[in-house]
Amino acid sequence: AMAVIFPFETRCYADTSLAVEFVGHPFVTPGHRSPVTYDPAGPVLLLPGSRRQAVARIFPALLEGYRSFGGREAVVLYPSEEILAVLRRSALPAGVTLRTVASAERDPVGASAVLTSSGTMSMQCALAGIPGAIAYRANPFTYLLGRMLVKVEYLGIANLLLDEPMYPEFIQGAAQPRALAAELDACVNDAGRRARTAAQAARLRALLDVPAGHDAGGWLAQKLELAR
Repeated sequence: AMAVIFPFETRCYADTSLAVEFVGHPFVTPGHRSPVTYDPAGPVLLLPGSRRQAVARIFPALLEGYRSFGGREAVVLYPSEEILAVLRRSALPAGVTLRTVASAERDPVGASAVLTSSGTMSMQCALAGIPGAIAYRANPFTYLLGRMLVKVEYLGIANLLLDEPMYPEFIQGAAQPRALAAELDACVNDAGRRARTAAQAARLRALLDVPAGHDAGGWLAQKLELAR
């Protein structure tokens, strides 16, 4: 048997003999502590990701978008010393603070807007209701090959789940400073955008919520009991 954390995954294994059950996503369980929260008066959050080569391509774009926006401080969350070394290659403007993800798990960052890569942290932000946008730059050859082989409407996990752009996506050459700055401005100053993000976050939580009696721990205990 298999427990899955996204509702669409049950369909992915429909052609196998496995009994597949959706048990809810760990980010919406009662004990989960998110490293980020929404604070309309808070700083801008910059999340370039966790893979060295990707961060080297994405972080400069995020920084330039933030510089073009101006007006608020920014916090950059990074997961490791390896990624910190990549971040420090860029000239950080005044008002930008670097923090570890581990420190944010102990003391969450309240953010008013986010520019993020398309990975796991974008889900944390989406569930927290932080308005923002996704920026991503892959190796050009890898990107072209991926576009040929994989047919999906979005890269962001929240966008895929909702089937709409909760976080507008700026991929490859579209990740330009003016476009990213415009997104930050809308996130901070457009009441309609903030309300829409809050509604989308609520829908996302409902999609990923733990089914009654079927959380991952309970599912595993049940299977082990049946196996005795």
